[in-house]
Amino acid sequence: MATKPGILTDWPWTPLGRFKYVILAPWAIHSTYSFIVKDKSERSLSLFLIFPFLLWRMLHNQIWISLSRYWTAKGKNSIVDKSIEFEQVDRESNWDDQILLSGALFYLVSKTLTQAENLPLWRTDGVIMTILLHSGPVEFLYYWLHRALHHHYLYSRYHSHHHSSIATEPITC
Repeated sequence: MATKPGILTDWPWTPLGRFKYVILAPWAIHSTYSFIVKDKSERSLSLFLIFPFLLWRMLHNQIWISLSRYWTAKGKNSIVDKSIEFEQVDRESNWDDQILLSGALFYLVSKTLTQAENLPLWRTDGVIMTILLHSGPVEFLYYWLHRALHHHYLYSRYHSHHHSSIATEPITC
């Protein structure tokens, strides 16, 4: 946790504990029900696939976390000759909260923007636009926002948590 936690330090569903996944249940049930019950012209494949993609992303992250901890425990390719401490594991146990946030945002956007309901599975111009937006403005903003987090006020309230891990792993970021 940050040395002086600021506002919005905790996720809104933190009080739910291990039951935090319940926040996606209504959307996942609704999208599955709509996909099964509605006829082909009204089905929304993009809305239906949000939940399986989120599950895939969680599994993918868990595989990399497990591999990283295995390699750290093995100790052959470590940069720092220290093992992962239990405090670090506990501190970084909320790695899936950003996946829950992106899932909630995907469901909200797909329900509020009607043109986002029946998206095609593949469009080359969309892929190129995504690559250009990510390599241009997104990386630029990420760099400057990360530099801003190193300002003393923001660092002590939000970013010190990130730098308190000595043995880094994929979820340390």
